[in-house]
Amino acid sequence: MLIMLVVAASGCLSWLQYVTIFSWVKLAVTLFKYSPQVYMNFRTKSTEAVSIYQFLMDLTGGTLSLVQMGVIAYNFDDWKTFIGDFTKLGLAALTILYDS
Repeated sequence: MLIMLVVAASGCLSWLQYVTIFSWVKLAVTLFKYSPQVYMNFRTKSTEAVSIYQFLMDLTGGTLSLVQMGVIAYNFDDWKTFIGDFTKLGLAALTILYDS
């Protein structure tokens, strides 16, 4: 990440591209952070060690993120913005998928 910061500061990479790279990193981390818990729940056929409140908060956050994107797209009558921010859409979809 420090190398990307130096590249962005030197002008070879725009600051928007720099921030976009971090959003893709967050999407990848989210994909991998849920996978071990899903595998353990599948293997043991139990969710005994999992807090229901964590799932409810994640599910609420993912749902409200999708609602926010929908409201913004509706208000500006520009539905390209709904799918234009792929990382936000991906994070919300992954969260809802893993929590349901």
